[in-house]
Amino acid sequence: MKKSRCCNLSLFLSLLVLLNLSLISDGSAQSKFKKYQSRSSFDAGEGDSEGGDYGGGEGSEGSEYGANEGGDEGGDSLGDGEEKSDSVPAPKNIFGRKENNEATPKAKEYVNLNPETAFGPEVITSFNFPNTSLTDLTQHMQKLTGLNLILDKELKGKISIIAPSPITVGDAWKAYLTALSINGYALVNSGAFYQIVQSRDIRYASTKIYSGNYTPDTENYVMKIIPLKHISSVELTRQLRTFVSRYGRMTEINQTNTVIVQDTGANINRLDRLIKLVDVPGHERSLQIIPVKHSSAQEIAKLLEQIIKNDQKNNKFRRSGTGDDTAIGNIIAESRTNSIIAMVNDSGEKELRNLIAKLDVKLVSQSGGQIHVYYLNYGDSETLSKTLSTLINGMAPTGNDSKLARFTKSSPEDTLFSGPVKITSDKENNALVITASPTDYLTIQGVIKKLDVPKDQVYVEGMILETAVKKETGMGINIVGRYGTGVNTAGFTAGSNDLLSLLNPAGLPNANGLYAGAGLGQSKAVTLPGMTGIRVNNINAMIKAFGTDSNTNVLATPQILATDNMQAVFEVGDKMPVMKKTAGTNGNDTTSVDYIQVGITLKITPHINKATRFIKLDIDQKIEDFSTVSVPAGVQDQAHATTARSAVTTVTVRDRDTVAMGGLMRDKLSETITKVPLLGDIPILGWLFKDKKMEKIKMNVLFFFTPKILSPYEENVAKNVKDVLNRRSAHLKTILGDDDPFGDEMKAMYDKAGKQQAGPLFDQSAANPYSNQNVDDENKPLAEETEEEKAQEEAKKEDIEKIEPLDPLAPGEPLSKSEKSERAAAPVTTVPSLENEIINDDFDVDGKL
Repeated sequence: MKKSRCCNLSLFLSLLVLLNLSLISDGSAQSKFKKYQSRSSFDAGEGDSEGGDYGGGEGSEGSEYGANEGGDEGGDSLGDGEEKSDSVPAPKNIFGRKENNEATPKAKEYVNLNPETAFGPEVITSFNFPNTSLTDLTQHMQKLTGLNLILDKELKGKISIIAPSPITVGDAWKAYLTALSINGYALVNSGAFYQIVQSRDIRYASTKIYSGNYTPDTENYVMKIIPLKHISSVELTRQLRTFVSRYGRMTEINQTNTVIVQDTGANINRLDRLIKLVDVPGHERSLQIIPVKHSSAQEIAKLLEQIIKNDQKNNKFRRSGTGDDTAIGNIIAESRTNSIIAMVNDSGEKELRNLIAKLDVKLVSQSGGQIHVYYLNYGDSETLSKTLSTLINGMAPTGNDSKLARFTKSSPEDTLFSGPVKITSDKENNALVITASPTDYLTIQGVIKKLDVPKDQVYVEGMILETAVKKETGMGINIVGRYGTGVNTAGFTAGSNDLLSLLNPAGLPNANGLYAGAGLGQSKAVTLPGMTGIRVNNINAMIKAFGTDSNTNVLATPQILATDNMQAVFEVGDKMPVMKKTAGTNGNDTTSVDYIQVGITLKITPHINKATRFIKLDIDQKIEDFSTVSVPAGVQDQAHATTARSAVTTVTVRDRDTVAMGGLMRDKLSETITKVPLLGDIPILGWLFKDKKMEKIKMNVLFFFTPKILSPYEENVAKNVKDVLNRRSAHLKTILGDDDPFGDEMKAMYDKAGKQQAGPLFDQSAANPYSNQNVDDENKPLAEETEEEKAQEEAKKEDIEKIEPLDPLAPGEPLSKSEKSERAAAPVTTVPSLENEIINDDFDVDGKL
């Protein structure tokens, strides 16, 4: 019995111990949960003041979402439909509508949560949602948190969340945001509401902006500004753009070297840690000067640019088009110091120096120099050789006031070349033979290429006119008779009865005198003594009185094609032989023939201003002619009087405008007496048999010039050829009264001129034999001329030789049909358009005076 009681007592004590242990264990768990809540509240109060999302700190951005400090036993029973204990205090600030700068208290049945930072320390015992639609999950989260959510009308999709162990409200909120992100949705704050939008439209939504070290680690989209210190923002954006989420964006601001990222908070934190690892010193670029010792800096720079360009094509991540985000930036060749200047970073500098060291090597033949031949295309070898020799020798003229040129030699440190250089001209081939090192030759070659360029040309059309204002006074009697055979004669013989009747005034009323015959239109037969069988009938007499007259004479129409800054000369005239006597020492005179040249000389030097297309013309013109001034009797057989008129000037005229010059005047006075021999010498009565004429001429010379710039050469030369052919055709039609007899040939030349841009007017093979001679100093063989091309060239030469210039048409000389055809085929000197404004009535269309 005692034994049974002892057993019962032992069992009772055991149960009592187990019960106490259970109570102790339950109290310990509650104590631990209270300590967790207290620690969470404390941690929230000491959160990062910059992010401010953990609450507790005054002035922090997220302090309005302050944490709960503890709770009672009901705090751990939150879950599916369970209510929270009333002992949980409301936060200082809630994420809700604000009025009067005071937070509206949240209903006590909701948990505490900061939606943006996903901070919610309260524990949920279970959070299981297997195969649940997003709409149902969203409604549950809205009931749990009390947030105002706006659902997208197209919100659809399902998700499964299994959380058998207790989790905090913040973890549950993160799981909800992840579920939205998986289905392509995101949460965007809009005032007192949160709007669920599709992730692809997040770039158009207003997301919160962060900077500094803190970014909320959530699946919600935010924006962050990340400044960079060392690496280029362009390069970083290109390299890390693949790490951005599907709907995220990364943009660089090159001016401030800053990156802006819009993505989920969790992904931005990952990118931020990655950027801190790569944004380290060594990527910034600096200016480096690398000297080149044995080669030309210009050539090395060209090679480096080509290498970098090819590297850019082969490796798309190597560099971009900005030039500010590469290891090797811009490369510049400095010719004075023969150095390479480049913007590089540490790795780029090392790579660039290694590359230059491999290219800048000393050649074996460099110590003794090397002979190079450069064929000129446009310049003159002798002129260019003198210019380059002056440059190479370091000599420069200091003045031009002395016939002996004075020079000053440059100092050794100012020399442009590393070794001796010698240049010789080869006139026959128009080439320069240069002895220099490869480096110096490259320098000289660059200078030659800038000097050996095609010069613009000026086509100058001119007209030289001589206008004469003439005043004539005369008095006399002209008696003209005509034989029956049509031979003209004039005059009287002494002793003629008819002559006495002529002098008898009484004969006038009888109408038998000469005056009467002239006035009445009658005729009188006169028998001339000593001339048997010859009678003069129809004798007419006329008293003349001269008045004023004027005319214009075209002396010359020069057309000159002049090169820019080079003188062109136009000269036309006559040479008069003159006997010249030279007295010898022994008393014997030596006679020789000398020539006096008279005519028109025109010298023009054009200077083209390519920017404004104005032309400065240096004009030197001179007109010489034989004078009517009497030469002393002693030297009449040895000398002739001449007159000269000249003008030297400089004018500036625009392309294709006309400039006029004049004022070269001279007076000419002449007296002419025409008389009947013997009878004209009779005093007083002699005036009946002679005619005296006084002529005073004032000669004025006018010059007209129209320059035309032939640049671009092909186009303007073709236009000029067409213009000349058109005026030739018009000129021939005016003279011949018919079309050009060589119209087909001229039409073919006109059509060829229209294709001038495709080649020369006359096809010539190997027109530029040195076009490929200056490449790497290798003389490439010229293309051989085919037999067909040779035959064409010979045929053209024969056609040109058949056309010979004809002498000018003399006044009063008519043209036959054969002469008209020959003259039409001959080269014609065209007259400028200015000629159309000058009317010359001295000649008719047949060329007769």
